[in-house]
Amino acid sequence: MNKPLRFLKAAILPERCPYCGRLVTMDKLGCETCLDKFPEKQRLFYARGGYPCAVPFLYDDIFKQAVRQMKFNSHPEYAEKLSYPLADAVRAEFGDKIELITYVPMHKNQIRDRGYNQAKLLAERLSERLGVPCEALLIKHKMNLPQHSLTANERKLNVRGVYKAVSEEKIKDSAVLVVDDIITTGCTLGECCRMLKKAKAKEIICAAICARRD
Repeated sequence: MNKPLRFLKAAILPERCPYCGRLVTMDKLGCETCLDKFPEKQRLFYARGGYPCAVPFLYDDIFKQAVRQMKFNSHPEYAEKLSYPLADAVRAEFGDKIELITYVPMHKNQIRDRGYNQAKLLAERLSERLGVPCEALLIKHKMNLPQHSLTANERKLNVRGVYKAVSEEKIKDSAVLVVDDIITTGCTLGECCRMLKKAKAKEIICAAICARRD
């Protein structure tokens, strides 16, 4: 979001810390109490298939709260502030080799119910932070069960074949970063990466705000 629009939004709806909900000024990524809880360095996880995933936080405490507020409690604006630590993690792990940013897509029925795709919002804000274009390279053409309700093996089968590439021409020979909000077993991101590899992407890496291991 550009600065004039952010100033206008802040005048109408004051900005809040995404981690605890306290009021903060527009230039702050969070309140001082929450910022003090930020880890000193980022973490590297792996999606299924061995694709590396840069992650700034574990899915716990205030970081779990921030993701849940953005995802389930109608706070899409939190993607703006969350994109900064995400960008730091991506720079630390992958440098400047990314050529395209994309995101884990949602089925049209899911978007209708929620109103937005939080992974897309994060990817768009990350694109601004990194100066790398963001494009919808994948679509979710089949509905499946919610991943959080399944075992690790069930999650792998649950995502198989639900995504497909939009255009091989856009993907071929590109270094692509795939963004999601949370990585757990890595099945969802791994399936997205598999589709990008099938479309002949040159390199595929991932990023998520939080990592959770069940």
